[in-house]
Amino acid sequence: TNLANIKPTPEMPKVLTPAELRAEMMNSTAEMVKANWTSGNVKEMKIEGDVVWSDEKQIGYMRLRGLPMNDKTKETYQLWIFDKTQDAKTPIDGGSFDVNSEGEVVIQINAKLKAKGPEMFAITMEKAGGVVVSDRKKIAALAKVENQSS
Repeated sequence: TNLANIKPTPEMPKVLTPAELRAEMMNSTAEMVKANWTSGNVKEMKIEGDVVWSDEKQIGYMRLRGLPMNDKTKETYQLWIFDKTQDAKTPIDGGSFDVNSEGEVVIQINAKLKAKGPEMFAITMEKAGGVVVSDRKKIAALAKVENQSS
Protein backbone atom coordinates (compact mmCIF):
# COMPACT_ATOMS: atom_id res chain seq x y z
CA THR A 1 0.00 0.00 0.00
CA ASN A 2 1.04 3.56 -0.61
CA LEU A 3 1.47 5.20 2.81
CA ALA A 4 0.88 8.65 1.35
CA ASN A 5 -2.77 7.72 0.71
CA ILE A 6 -3.51 6.60 4.27
CA LYS A 7 -5.61 9.22 5.99
CA PRO A 8 -5.71 9.44 9.79
CA THR A 9 -8.91 7.88 11.12
CA PRO A 10 -11.08 9.74 13.65
CA GLU A 11 -9.65 7.48 16.38
CA MET A 12 -6.09 8.59 15.65
CA PRO A 13 -6.09 12.34 15.13
CA LYS A 14 -2.79 13.68 13.84
CA VAL A 15 -1.21 15.96 16.42
CA LEU A 16 0.94 18.48 14.60
CA THR A 17 4.21 19.61 16.12
CA PRO A 18 4.82 23.36 16.49
CA ALA A 19 7.19 23.09 13.50
CA GLU A 20 4.43 21.53 11.36
CA LEU A 21 1.89 24.11 12.55
CA ARG A 22 4.36 26.89 11.69
CA ALA A 23 4.88 25.43 8.19
CA GLU A 24 1.09 25.25 7.74
CA MET A 25 0.76 28.89 8.77
CA MET A 26 3.58 29.94 6.43
CA ASN A 27 1.74 28.25 3.55
CA SER A 28 -1.62 29.77 4.44
CA THR A 29 -2.99 33.01 3.05
CA ALA A 30 -3.25 34.60 6.50
CA GLU A 31 -1.69 38.04 6.79
CA MET A 32 1.30 37.86 9.06
CA VAL A 33 4.37 39.68 10.25
CA LYS A 34 7.77 38.04 10.22
CA ALA A 35 10.93 39.16 11.97
CA ASN A 36 14.41 37.70 12.26
CA TRP A 37 16.02 37.13 15.65
CA THR A 38 19.21 38.91 16.57
CA SER A 39 21.15 38.57 19.79
CA GLY A 40 20.08 40.67 22.77
CA ASN A 41 22.29 41.92 25.58
CA VAL A 42 23.55 38.49 26.73
CA LYS A 43 26.85 38.60 24.85
CA GLU A 44 27.61 34.87 24.80
CA MET A 45 24.34 34.03 23.04
CA LYS A 46 24.30 33.94 19.25
CA ILE A 47 20.66 33.49 18.32
CA GLU A 48 19.31 32.81 14.83
CA GLY A 49 15.86 32.12 13.47
CA ASP A 50 12.64 34.03 13.07
CA VAL A 51 9.23 34.73 14.51
CA VAL A 52 5.95 34.81 12.59
CA TRP A 53 2.68 36.22 13.91
CA SER A 54 -0.86 36.52 12.53
CA ASP A 55 -3.05 39.28 14.03
CA GLU A 56 -6.05 37.71 12.30
CA LYS A 57 -5.52 34.27 13.88
CA GLN A 58 -3.78 35.54 17.06
CA ILE A 59 -1.25 32.75 16.58
CA GLY A 60 2.47 32.83 16.06
CA TYR A 61 5.60 30.71 16.19
CA MET A 62 9.22 31.28 17.11
CA ARG A 63 11.94 29.34 15.31
CA LEU A 64 15.19 29.54 17.24
CA ARG A 65 18.73 28.22 16.90
CA GLY A 66 21.44 28.89 19.45
CA LEU A 67 19.20 29.38 22.48
CA PRO A 68 20.92 27.30 25.19
CA MET A 69 19.00 24.70 27.20
CA ASN A 70 17.85 26.21 30.47
CA ASP A 71 17.69 24.71 33.96
CA LYS A 72 13.93 24.97 34.46
CA THR A 73 14.25 24.74 38.24
CA LYS A 74 16.14 28.06 38.16
CA GLU A 75 15.05 29.99 35.08
CA THR A 76 12.80 30.12 32.08
CA TYR A 77 12.69 32.00 28.80
CA GLN A 78 9.84 34.44 28.30
CA LEU A 79 8.58 36.11 25.13
CA TRP A 80 7.42 39.72 25.05
CA ILE A 81 5.40 41.25 22.21
CA PHE A 82 5.74 44.99 21.66
CA ASP A 83 2.79 46.17 19.61
CA LYS A 84 1.12 49.41 18.57
CA THR A 85 -1.60 49.19 21.23
CA GLN A 86 0.62 48.58 24.28
CA ASP A 87 2.88 50.93 26.20
CA ALA A 88 6.53 49.93 25.58
CA LYS A 89 6.99 49.65 29.37
CA THR A 90 4.39 46.86 29.52
CA PRO A 91 4.70 44.65 26.44
CA ILE A 92 2.35 41.69 26.00
CA ASP A 93 3.44 38.49 27.72
CA GLY A 94 3.91 35.93 24.95
CA GLY A 95 4.36 33.05 27.37
CA SER A 96 7.29 31.42 29.10
CA PHE A 97 9.03 28.37 27.69
CA ASP A 98 11.94 26.03 28.24
CA VAL A 99 14.53 24.79 25.77
CA ASN A 100 15.11 21.07 26.31
CA SER A 101 17.21 20.21 23.26
CA GLU A 102 20.18 21.45 21.28
CA GLY A 103 19.70 22.76 17.76
CA GLU A 104 16.59 24.29 16.27
CA VAL A 105 13.42 24.60 18.33
CA VAL A 106 9.98 25.84 17.25
CA ILE A 107 7.75 27.23 19.98
CA GLN A 108 4.14 28.32 19.73
CA ILE A 109 3.47 31.82 21.06
CA ASN A 110 0.99 31.96 23.93
CA ALA A 111 -0.03 35.64 24.00
CA LYS A 112 -1.85 36.65 27.18
CA LEU A 113 -3.53 39.62 25.47
CA LYS A 114 -4.63 40.31 21.91
CA ALA A 115 -1.64 41.53 19.90
CA LYS A 116 -2.30 44.03 17.12
CA GLY A 117 0.50 44.90 14.72
CA PRO A 118 3.53 43.69 16.66
CA GLU A 119 6.60 45.86 16.02
CA MET A 120 9.16 43.92 18.04
CA PHE A 121 9.54 40.64 19.91
CA ALA A 122 11.98 40.02 22.76
CA ILE A 123 13.01 36.89 24.64
CA THR A 124 14.20 37.45 28.18
CA MET A 125 15.62 35.05 30.75
CA GLU A 126 13.50 35.11 33.91
CA LYS A 127 13.14 33.23 37.15
CA ALA A 128 11.36 29.86 36.98
CA GLY A 129 7.65 30.41 36.31
CA GLY A 130 8.16 33.69 34.46
CA VAL A 131 7.34 37.24 35.55
CA VAL A 132 4.56 39.79 35.05
CA VAL A 133 6.95 42.61 34.12
CA SER A 134 10.52 41.97 33.01
CA ASP A 135 13.43 44.07 34.25
CA ARG A 136 15.01 43.20 30.85
CA LYS A 137 18.43 42.66 32.42
CA LYS A 138 18.92 39.47 30.40
CA ILE A 139 17.58 39.79 26.85
CA ALA A 140 18.46 36.59 25.00
CA ALA A 141 17.11 37.69 21.61
CA LEU A 142 15.31 40.53 19.81
CA ALA A 143 13.36 40.56 16.58
CA LYS A 144 12.22 43.81 14.98
CA VAL A 145 9.46 43.64 12.40
CA GLU A 146 10.84 45.27 9.26
CA ASN A 147 7.63 45.42 7.23
CA GLN A 148 4.19 43.88 7.18
CA SER A 149 3.77 41.07 4.66
CA SER A 150 0.33 40.49 3.25
